[in-house]
Amino acid sequence: MLLYKSITRGGNMLYRIEGKKINLDRMNSLSTFENGDIYNYRKFLIRVYKENIPDELDIRYLSKIKSINIYLPIKLLYGNDKFMGYTIKSNKKYDVDKMINTPKDELLDAIYDLEEEIDSISQKKVILTGLDRNDAYYNGELFIINPDKYIIYNGADEDSIKDVNNLEISSLINKMLIHELNGENITKKNISLFNELLNKKDLFTRSSDYLDELLDDNHNVKEFVKKL
Repeated sequence: MLLYKSITRGGNMLYRIEGKKINLDRMNSLSTFENGDIYNYRKFLIRVYKENIPDELDIRYLSKIKSINIYLPIKLLYGNDKFMGYTIKSNKKYDVDKMINTPKDELLDAIYDLEEEIDSISQKKVILTGLDRNDAYYNGELFIINPDKYIIYNGADEDSIKDVNNLEISSLINKMLIHELNGENITKKNISLFNELLNKKDLFTRSSDYLDELLDDNHNVKEFVKKL
């Protein structure tokens, strides 16, 4: 499990990423997150923790796992030889339509690809927990981008972890779809009915399979919901 600690930053700090010196003090913060700041670094982002610093060994373990759609730490950041954060892939957002307007087959492919990677990290004892819309984005593919929501847990078997992760991803996809629908000219009644249908999915069925059957021959989610 990821364990956290706090440190106080101050004075001149010598920053290194896996032995390579960087001048972080001269960089402008791109944005912030709950426990620190995010900086641009070449083609990557650096997550620098001011408090609640993750366990270094857990982050190093996560950095050894290969994934495309689930953002994982890449290289570790040290300040005066103390672990302070890590690099991560930069979000690549393209001008694509919303999930609810995406043709059914394309949306299901994107969800399926993410589910396959979820199964892969489940084998590594990684659990996703507490995901919300800000922890993911869609650009024709689905990405999970917040390693603070990942837990390493060796106290459960692989199938149990897969079930937990499957439920978490289903909940996340539901939130993303409902959020997009709320911004459209669709009645609250129809959106509520769709939400009820989403919540009928059982624990063991993947979202891609459930939505495939639910949407039937409709072109996309929006078209389906309007007909309810």
